[in-house]
Amino acid sequence: MDKKDKLYVALYNDYYGALLTEYQSDLISRYYDMDMSLSEIAQDLGISPQAVRDALVRAQKTLEEYESKLGIARKSAEIAALLEKAKTLSGEEKDEAIDAALEILKR
Repeated sequence: MDKKDKLYVALYNDYYGALLTEYQSDLISRYYDMDMSLSEIAQDLGISPQAVRDALVRAQKTLEEYESKLGIARKSAEIAALLEKAKTLSGEEKDEAIDAALEILKR
């Protein structure tokens, strides 16, 4: 998994982490937010590194499924980009960018 994938998992956890089990959320937090290794997590929890990896993979898949179905992270990024663009525009162009952001919110 490259850095880009890790960033996406951390981002998805920000949006959907509350929908995970407490155990899954804890693993994601330790691995992605605290940058703990599989071995460190396994030692803390008294389980094997493979068990940690398996649980992380399941949690990551769950987060990706939530994003695939709900698209909240993608929509937020689209809205932010349109609003940033609107800050640099004026008049009718600005109104169009803001309208586009509002349309995304309505979906």
